[in-house]
Amino acid sequence: MKVTVELVRENKIIEVELPERARVRDLLKKIGYRVQGSVVVKNSLPIIEDEELKDGDKLRVFLAASGG
Repeated sequence: MKVTVELVRENKIIEVELPERARVRDLLKKIGYRVQGSVVVKNSLPIIEDEELKDGDKLRVFLAASGG
């Protein structure tokens, strides 16, 4: 299946090929992001790492900033 991902920090949109029944954590691993520190948004709502993705999903990925 393919999902469309907007990488907000990099200001780019990519298509990612994933196996059926892939979850958010699988997507993050594939694009090189860690679950901790990443926020994935679908339909304007944040989703959890265990949520199953569907073919054609459109997602936005934000990296949380930390430090001081």
